Amino acid sequence: MRTMFIFFGMLFTLSNAEFQVSLLKESDGVVTGMFADSLLLSLPPCALATQSVTLEYNNTDTNESKTLVNIFKVLPCRFRRDIISTIEHNAQFTTSRNLGYQVTNLTTGSTYRFQYVVGAEKSNILEVSTRQVKDHNQIDSGLPARSGAMMVITVILSVSMFILLVALIVTVAHSLGGD
Repeated sequence: MRTMFIFFGMLFTLSNAEFQVSLLKESDGVVTGMFADSLLLSLPPCALATQSVTLEYNNTDTNESKTLVNIFKVLPCRFRRDIISTIEHNAQFTTSRNLGYQVTNLTTGSTYRFQYVVGAEKSNILEVSTRQVKDHNQIDSGLPARSGAMMVITVILSVSMFILLVALIVTVAHSLGGD
């Protein structure tokens, strides 16, 4: 029964969506679309060019809702229509590629539901989670003990440096005393 409810809920959500929104992935030209406190979303289609975009989202863990009004305007179809852009330099020209919209200031390890509203049209609802990360202050970056190999290399380098220093002193003394 629960499975049927989820299936019909998703079907209803998709049938009411005029366009699709998704999380950017590797095939879109990014390494990842999911970060600890932000996400990269695809954009509305260019058929909605020059219209202002509003992004509605809520944190499903805390039920906190936010609306970002007029965050950007959909660009015309003749241009790449995304907001985040990368620039590639070549000896003869520079290429600029626009990729997506970054939603920032999100809570680490939380699940969010996103939906674009452009004019009277709405996108599908995208449910996605931010990455769970460890507090950088809790990461043990110290080496617990020196390994035997580290000690051997240190001794060999120290003895070699001493021998070179003695050889330099002997060479300088011999060249000054030989005249």
